[in-house]
Amino acid sequence: MKRRNIFLILALFSLLFTGCKYDFIIPVDVPVIDNRGQPISFASQIVPVFSTGDKCTQCHKPGGLGSPDLSNPTTVYSQIVPQYVNTATPESSILYVNASSGNHYAKVSATQAALILTWIKEGAKNN
Repeated sequence: MKRRNIFLILALFSLLFTGCKYDFIIPVDVPVIDNRGQPISFASQIVPVFSTGDKCTQCHKPGGLGSPDLSNPTTVYSQIVPQYVNTATPESSILYVNASSGNHYAKVSATQAALILTWIKEGAKNN
């Protein structure tokens, strides 16, 4: 009886300690964008993030799987602002979250995500 109790206690302790798992969350450092005092240009710096390398435009195109259409540089601004951009809380903008989270099909680099975030913080201007 005593041996059985000791065995049960040891089995419970081993289950307790082997069943615990903790995933460490490593914070992602957002690179600082130094644009030498100039505002981020939507046309020359943000649009290429969407169109270069066929990342976003693979799905976000006419007849594609995703909305908005990011394939046409002249209409892309009206497609994403204001629906996907929140200048009041830039970090919660759908555009930034989808681009940087890794939960979206095409993840951009950390530098590109920081560029998008900086552009939104600057007021998401069509320049």
